[in-house]
Amino acid sequence: MEDKLDTLNKTINELKTTNNKLVASFNSLSEKVTTITNKVNDHSTQLITLSSKLASLTTKVETLKAKIESSNTKSSILVNDTLISEMIDRQLRRNNVLLFNLPEALNDSSKSSSDSTTIQSILDFLNLKTKPNSVTRLGKPSSSNTTKPRPVKLRFSDQKDIFELFSYQNKLKSNSTWKDLRFSSDRTKQQQEHMSHHRQELHNRQSNGEQDLIIKYIKGTPKIINSKN
Repeated sequence: MEDKLDTLNKTINELKTTNNKLVASFNSLSEKVTTITNKVNDHSTQLITLSSKLASLTTKVETLKAKIESSNTKSSILVNDTLISEMIDRQLRRNNVLLFNLPEALNDSSKSSSDSTTIQSILDFLNLKTKPNSVTRLGKPSSSNTTKPRPVKLRFSDQKDIFELFSYQNKLKSNSTWKDLRFSSDRTKQQQEHMSHHRQELHNRQSNGEQDLIIKYIKGTPKIINSKN
């Protein structure tokens, strides 16, 4: 009987030990589950935050894309408007010629008639059978006699007359009175800037030792070429 009681107590103790181990194991698993749950909750919070940031970034990208498209559209319209304005301006100037270094008459009342008379004499000297439709001094007159004379704008009815004028203007160099005169096309601001760029490039290249370079109009566009080619 005593042995049976010992065996029973031993079994009970073993069961208690096993139960304690199971409780400890359960508590450990419970802690791990809690830790995992907390981590999942943290990741879930991070995902929600990232999702919110991604949505905000997507909105910003779409806004930026819309601005770029709008800017491109405006730029395209601006470029087209600029091109159209340039074409119209060139068309209005195509029959004009500018004359530089022609001295101005001292008497204001006789300036216009004096310019017209002198210019017609110049055209006759060049053997050109043409006459400008209008003769106009550009800019405001100056009371100073030392001021460089204002350029004169001549307007012709036919471009053929202008081509002939440019072809023969070198003859003026043989005339002591008119050797410093120079005829030029009536260029737009864009054309002036383009020509200024070419002149600067020509100067730089000549300074670097390149020889026989000139600026020549080819199909209406100035180009730097070698005069010997």
